[in-house]
Amino acid sequence: MFSTIKYLELLTTNVVRVTTFLLLFTAVAESAIAQENVLDSDPLRARKLLVYDQVGGYAGLSMNSQGGTLVTNCNCEFQGGASTGFVVGGLFERLTRSTLRWGVMLGYENRSIEGRFREIEGVVQRAPSNGMEYTVPVEFLNVADVSLGYLTATPYLKYTGFDLMFVRVGAALSYVVTSNLTHTKELVSDTVRFPNGESATVSLPDANGQTSVVLQDGPIEDLQQFQVGVAIAGGIDIRLSKSMYLSPVVQYIVPVTRMSSSVGGFSVKALQILAEMRVIL
Repeated sequence: MFSTIKYLELLTTNVVRVTTFLLLFTAVAESAIAQENVLDSDPLRARKLLVYDQVGGYAGLSMNSQGGTLVTNCNCEFQGGASTGFVVGGLFERLTRSTLRWGVMLGYENRSIEGRFREIEGVVQRAPSNGMEYTVPVEFLNVADVSLGYLTATPYLKYTGFDLMFVRVGAALSYVVTSNLTHTKELVSDTVRFPNGESATVSLPDANGQTSVVLQDGPIEDLQQFQVGVAIAGGIDIRLSKSMYLSPVVQYIVPVTRMSSSVGGFSVKALQILAEMRVIL
């Protein structure tokens, strides 16, 4: 009993000490940041925080995922598609006299997804021995590749704490400059067994011996080229020099609009890992 009480007392004491240290560190950090950002140090005049502009660029990886259902020309439905892409662009940021900033990003995004599903269909095949035709079950793999190129402008508000960590929220306003949807149907099994016990190599009708066939390949029909989304991001500012910052950023874009009315109510979400470089003008 005594040891338990003693342990709780020591734990409480340490928690109090750590809390006190963090509070003191926070106060000192805030004071240091305030002093760094003082433009006018005249004690007879009110202090002013620095207000200046930053410009820079960013690049990174985009991990894309499908929202909703993608429907191709053969009324095949794809769900849960995903793929990777890339992001590259530039940005402008304006500091204000508070911890809030505003800015705008302008860049190119490759948002592609690949969806797939398997199905079993009855296919007419001819037995080699007697020439009779049978309808036999054959397994197919359906693959839908969607490739999209966006030009995206993202005006945003940014909140910075301790001159280090930040979060920002903005509107992702995109224009789809390129789009393509390819639906391929592939044979999964290369042999088939007939009711008479005979087996043979599977072939697709009118496919010239190929094991796959392209059912659709072209631009997305009825594409809604103007897309709107919400961009939420967080990152860390690493000061490389007096006027240069490097920031690793994680950004998530949630689409508000869908891609097309003809190919189902699908959209493309993006989780982006970015590296931003900014310099003070």
